[in-house]
Amino acid sequence: MEDYDAFNEMQNIKSKKSIAIIEDDENFVIENLLDSTFEIMLIRLSYDLSCFSDNYIDKTKALFTFYYNEKNSYENELLRLKKHFIHYQRKPSIAYIPHNNKYSKLEKMLIEIGIKCVSNKQQFIKIINSNKLIFIDSDATLKKTNGTISERVKKAIQKNREIGNKIVISTARPRYQTLEVMRESGADSIIVSSNGSEIYDSNNKNIIFNSFVDNDEIIKLVEYAYSLDIRLILVMEDYEYVTKNIRNPNQKLLDKNNYKNELAKCNVKQCMFIDKKSNEIYKMKDILFQNDKLHIVDEINENSSYEEKWFSVANSNCSKGNALRILSKYLNIPIEDTIAIGNDKNDISMFEVAGLSVAVANASDNIKNKVDHVTLSNDEDGVAVFLETLL
Repeated sequence: MEDYDAFNEMQNIKSKKSIAIIEDDENFVIENLLDSTFEIMLIRLSYDLSCFSDNYIDKTKALFTFYYNEKNSYENELLRLKKHFIHYQRKPSIAYIPHNNKYSKLEKMLIEIGIKCVSNKQQFIKIINSNKLIFIDSDATLKKTNGTISERVKKAIQKNREIGNKIVISTARPRYQTLEVMRESGADSIIVSSNGSEIYDSNNKNIIFNSFVDNDEIIKLVEYAYSLDIRLILVMEDYEYVTKNIRNPNQKLLDKNNYKNELAKCNVKQCMFIDKKSNEIYKMKDILFQNDKLHIVDEINENSSYEEKWFSVANSNCSKGNALRILSKYLNIPIEDTIAIGNDKNDISMFEVAGLSVAVANASDNIKNKVDHVTLSNDEDGVAVFLETLL
């Protein structure tokens, strides 16, 4: 009945957007769809391929093909489509079905199981190519104040991904913590960590972009930290070196007597000074303002009551905004179709780059004055409220 590979058919590919098309125009498929990022499901009325060229058949043989037989009962056809589009989690979000009486039953079936049907080819292309790239900050934006992610937020992310929008967690956190947020929230496999110092595709274990602090600069920072007796965190790929006070299993204590050798082959993406000694922290910050190789990518809100003061530095080409530009180009999504959602200073760079900028209501007035739209607070599911408007 169907022309497919049983193993591949069982794979869950939620990370890709699936579309279905009536196979009535091979040029339309070749010119507009074959090189796209979509998984294509061809719908044929029979096994007869005589109306298609050998070249076309060869190019499309890897696609999933479904044979729709009008002579089958309505119930059998609906059951078959549910099996493929729901049970195997390959349900397309949209289908191209030309206006023709012979497709009327098929169109009705698809609509009944929640698949949008479009009869105009130009409209179909416009819809599938209007996907958004959405950067979402984690702490105090995606997460509630108590550190949890609500079910409403998770559902809104899932629904946006189903219609083809890319949801990317973009945070100051290191990779290992950003991956946890990505998995918990159900966001896309690509993450932006360490304030844009790394863009990482967790599905393919591929680093799309990274940037490191020069090793000579790292040695200077460590020497400053030891001299002022303040805590310095050096962020690597899957772990961190700290000059004092290990706080989680992914941190290692730097050897004060051998740190130059320990750091000689390390690639440090971000450096964070954090300590209760506020005077020394601000002194360190003043020193780094004079360094043109590094820049401050994140810092504690001046109104925060948190007892520790902190700021982070990275290579001068790193920011969430720069990561948004890079990923927009990498995914071939126009910058005007990008959205940035955040709450703090380190989100400003992506607000300035994105086609649309959104702040949660718990952000400071200074931050809210820099964005196009303000949603509800993080504790009121502000991210979900905004994402739901895109559905």
